[in-house]
Amino acid sequence: MFKNLKEKLIRTLIKKSLVNRYVDIIDEETKKQALSVVEDPSSLTENDKVKYYKQYYEEHMDEINRTEKEKMMAGLPYSPMIPDIIYENMVCGEFLDKFNATKSNDTLKRADMIKEFFKHTGKNVFIQSPFRCMRGYNISIGDDCFMNCDCIILDDNEVSIGKNCWFGPRCLLITGTHPTNYKERRNIKTCSMAKPIHIGNDCFFGAASIILPGVTIGNNVVVGAGSVVTKDVPSNTVVCGNPARPIKQLDPYVEDEKEE
Repeated sequence: MFKNLKEKLIRTLIKKSLVNRYVDIIDEETKKQALSVVEDPSSLTENDKVKYYKQYYEEHMDEINRTEKEKMMAGLPYSPMIPDIIYENMVCGEFLDKFNATKSNDTLKRADMIKEFFKHTGKNVFIQSPFRCMRGYNISIGDDCFMNCDCIILDDNEVSIGKNCWFGPRCLLITGTHPTNYKERRNIKTCSMAKPIHIGNDCFFGAASIILPGVTIGNNVVVGAGSVVTKDVPSNTVVCGNPARPIKQLDPYVEDEKEE
C-alpha cells in the first residue's frame, strides 16, 4: 500500500512540474486551444491566460503521455518530458543502484534480479556490474548470454538479444538518437528518437563495441573490439572498424537440434 501511495505522489509531483514546463514553451496553436473555452480571450490578463494554459495541460497530460510513448516505440520524434518516462527513469535508477551495489561474487543474485526487471530473460544469463540501462522493460535476452563489466543498454526502444551471445567489457547498445536539425533538438516535443536493435544467436562482441540505433545483427556474427556498427550485419560475418565493415565470412550458422 505504501509503495502505491509513494508512486502516486511521485507521479503527481512529476505531472505538476511538467505542466509548468510545457506552459513555458507553449506554442500559439496550443494557446488558442487552451483559450477556446473563454468567450472573449482578449479580455484576459497574462496571468489569467497562464491559468488556462495550466488547466489545458493538466487535462491533456495523460493523452500527451500516451501519444509520446507511442511515438517513442514507433521510432518517431517524441518528447522525453512526459510523466511515464521520467518516472520509469527513476525506477530504473533505483534498480541499478541495488544491482551495482552487489558484491563481485554475487553472480547468481544479479541473475535473479534481472529476471524481475527485463522484459524477458532466458536461462543462465549473467551480467557483471557495473551495468547501466534506461528502462529495462524493453530488453529481451536469450539463454546462455554473458555481459562483462561496464556494459550499457540504452533501451528507449526494443533491444532483443538471442541466445549464446557474449559481450566484452564496455559494450554499448544504443537505441536513442536526436535530430540533426538544431531547432528540432531545442524543441522538447521533437528532440528525441529511438529505433530498435535486434541481435541474433551466437554472436560475440569485442570490448567497447558500439551498436547504433536501428541496427539488426544476424546469427553467428563477430564484432571486433572498438567497432562502431552503423548498419545491419548479415549472419556469419566478422565486422571491424569505425564504421564497421565486413572483413571475413564464417561457416554457415547451424541451429542446435532440439533434444528428443
